[in-house]
Amino acid sequence: MNSFLIILAVIGGLFIYFLPTIIASGRNATATFLIFLVNLFGGWTIALWIFVFIWAFLGKRK
Repeated sequence: MNSFLIILAVIGGLFIYFLPTIIASGRNATATFLIFLVNLFGGWTIALWIFVFIWAFLGKRK
């Protein structure tokens, strides 16, 4: 049971971490790959995660 909760927490954390990329992909944004890269390498900082989150919402669509 304990390992199940750990796995569930890791999956939930990864979902929240990559939420800007998921949003950009769902919106079919033109800069989805750039958003993914910034999110992957700089998303661990709160400031860049917020920046990428806003960018995912405001980016141009294809």
